Parts: sequence; C-alpha cells; structure tokens
Amino acid sequence: MPDTSPSRLAGLLRWIGGVLVILLGFELLAVLVANAWDEEAFRQLVVDTLITNGPMALIGLLLMLLASRIDLPAQGRTPLRWTVMAVGGLLSVAMFVAVPVTIAGNRLIQADADQAVTQKRGELERAESESQEPKLLEVLEGQLVQAGQVAADAKPEDKKAQVQALIDQRLDQLRDQLTQAERARDLTMGQRQLGGTVVALVLALAFLAVALAAVL
Repeated sequence: MPDTSPSRLAGLLRWIGGVLVILLGFELLAVLVANAWDEEAFRQLVVDTLITNGPMALIGLLLMLLASRIDLPAQGRTPLRWTVMAVGGLLSVAMFVAVPVTIAGNRLIQADADQAVTQKRGELERAESESQEPKLLEVLEGQLVQAGQVAADAKPEDKKAQVQALIDQRLDQLRDQLTQAERARDLTMGQRQLGGTVVALVLALAFLAVALAAVL
C-alpha cells in the first residue's frame, strides 16, 4: 500500500488538473462557435472568458506538473511535462495577446462612460441655467397652482418658495445622477484595468513560468 499510494495520488492530481484545463477549453469553445472576430464585443467576450477561467487552468497545469514530479521524480522530460509546457506556453501567448485587446476595450468603455457623464453634466448645467429664467418660474408656478400644491390666492413669496423648492429638488436629482454616473464609470474602469488588463499580464507570466518549470 505505501508503494502504490504516491502513484494513486499522482493519478488523482493528473485527472483533476486535466479536467480543469479541459473546462477552460469548453468555456472558450462555447464562445468561439460564434466566430465573429470582426465585432469588438465578440473579441472582448473571448478575452473575458479567457481571463476569468485562466486561473482555473493555471491550477490544473500546476496539479499536472506536481503529479509528474510525484509519479516520476527521476525523469526530467516526460510526455506529461511536455504537454504542460505546450499548453502553458500556448495560454501564456494567449494572455499576452489579451493584454492589448483589453486595453482597446477599456478605451471604448471609457469613451462610452465619459459620454454618459458628459450628458448628465450637460443636463445639470442646462437645468441650472433654466432655473434662473423668469418664464420658467412663471410656468412652474402655474403648474403648482393647477395641481393644487399652491393656493391661487397664496402670497407671492410663498409661491416663489414653493417653485424654488421644486427647482432645488430637480437640481438635486440631477446632481445625484451625475454623481452616480461618475461613480459607475470609475468603478467599471477600475475593475476593467485591475481585473482585466493586470490579471491578463500576471496570468501570462504565470503560465510562462509553469511552461518553463515543466521542462527545466
């Protein structure tokens, strides 16, 4: 039993590691069947799938390499180690390619997010400018009277206060929307840069290290 237990452990590690690598292949295959490389959204989806499932495949390769070390510690370059080297090298190249793709995608997302923020800021500026126009004040006053929120015979200063409160409420809503748009942009870009570009670069180096460790 003691003589066979390392072999059984190595077999289990090989099986688990192989499954993890194959799962990455299935995830990519499910996306690649669309075959729409001319579309930016498709390229970003491929890269996101690769980056998201990359750590799983990295663990799988490490388990396979560990299994080879346990099962055949004296042999340097076994078929399994060559397999780990080939798959690790291929994934390393894929991750290096993913880096500029994610950067290009980040620029597009940044542009869209900036446009949304600019739109919200423009709405706020227009509302602030319109709030100073006497005609708007008169229109709002008439709407409040018709809605019954202000009595028709109320004092002018009371009517003005109600109108100003309505304008301030609208401006506060626009300011909140602008703040939310800016926060959403910053969170999205931070996640894309750290969780996308940086992770892709780290995984590329990690896969390269595993590939070299398999044959050295």
